[in-house]
Amino acid sequence: MTRLFDDEQLKRLAEPAEARALAALAAGDLATVREQLQDMAQGHAGLDALSCHALARKVGKLRADFGEPRAREALQRIGTQLMATWIAQWPHDPRGAIADLVAVFRYQGGAALAPLEEDADAVTLRLAPCGSGGRLERQGLPARHPQAYGGWSDGVSSLCQGCKANQAALNTALGAPAWTTEKGADGQCTLRFAKLGHAGQTLFGEAERHSLTRTRVQQAQARLDAGDEDIAALLDGQRQEWKPWHDFGVVWLAHFYAVALELGGPDYLAQMLAQTYAPAFVAGFPRYAAMDDEALVGEIARTWNYHCADFRLHEEEDRFVFTLDPCGSGGRLFRGQMWRDMFHYGAPLSPLMPRAHPINFQREQAPSYCTHCAASNRAQLVRAQDPGTPLFFVLDGQAQQRPGMPCRTYVYKTRADRRRVDPALFHQVGLPAPGDAPPPSPPPSDRSSP
Repeated sequence: MTRLFDDEQLKRLAEPAEARALAALAAGDLATVREQLQDMAQGHAGLDALSCHALARKVGKLRADFGEPRAREALQRIGTQLMATWIAQWPHDPRGAIADLVAVFRYQGGAALAPLEEDADAVTLRLAPCGSGGRLERQGLPARHPQAYGGWSDGVSSLCQGCKANQAALNTALGAPAWTTEKGADGQCTLRFAKLGHAGQTLFGEAERHSLTRTRVQQAQARLDAGDEDIAALLDGQRQEWKPWHDFGVVWLAHFYAVALELGGPDYLAQMLAQTYAPAFVAGFPRYAAMDDEALVGEIARTWNYHCADFRLHEEEDRFVFTLDPCGSGGRLFRGQMWRDMFHYGAPLSPLMPRAHPINFQREQAPSYCTHCAASNRAQLVRAQDPGTPLFFVLDGQAQQRPGMPCRTYVYKTRADRRRVDPALFHQVGLPAPGDAPPPSPPPSDRSSP
């Protein structure tokens, strides 16, 4: 198989939409700018949906496996660690704490945020609808799949249970109702953020109460509609603009993995990932399998751009190689580079896994978050000989041995010989490679009487 793209073509394939928008803006091509803005608004949609489904299913699995009381206890423990930076910030800086919680909700897919309202005691955010738990409710998932998405005795759906637990953890630590929610119909929700010791102070000006609920894309589109072309600053870096929700969700998932390890060890974590993450991941197989090589590598580049990663792309005979330095989730967690300094291995609910296991790429002292990549590898490689299964997101789980090292992703070409896929990738996740010799047959039993 020959190389399909030269270096310049690969560079263009790896470009984020914001680069194309900035080039069009510099050329005065506003029609293309508007097209790119529409693309940029949806850039993180796939990752966002995958996170929402994985989180909701993990909440549901805890309830199904351990019952509501133990699940609620686990969710509040997770919430206490997830909200730790807000717990520390709120007493002296409620303005910053509230602004960052608004940012978390601003980037959830399909969310509609009304401008903030403020009175002497609180700041109110109205979601019509919410883009996480409310979105799943609007899709009817709690009713259709209650074990995964609903089925709680109080009628609150699984992902919203996680949000309620985060609120309870924050409020318990602060000794006051700092963050409360009131769910409405059709996925709507009203969030109230109390000023606590800063009651009577005005935290946000009128312009800020509007701008804090608008993404950069929304702001850029509004400026263009008003005839203002000064939007370059809004475009530059847009691919990482949703980092608040991205990182909040990543850290939330990491703490779920820690709880799974506590409750049942690596085997239970592997089961949790197989039942909650893998189904959502596998659902995308038909879409990726239908793409040609150019579309496929471009889509994975788009994914890594919106996964808050920095990467290099090159082409080999049968695959494309993304060198992630760092990966936007597991790599940044390993380096302690998450938004708000939310995560460091060794902190509560943030363990390294001491012993090798197929769910951690057969590594010792392995980052626990990276197990979800082992799960996605298994989902692809167990079906590797099926030409309808795309090998589009295969991670080398042995690449990133230390925090400063890059990780690698392989995107196999649509006509690659599946028999030549690196056997080590199979062995890392406990699967036989296509060329492995079959295991020896057990010796025949001796049925002769003594």
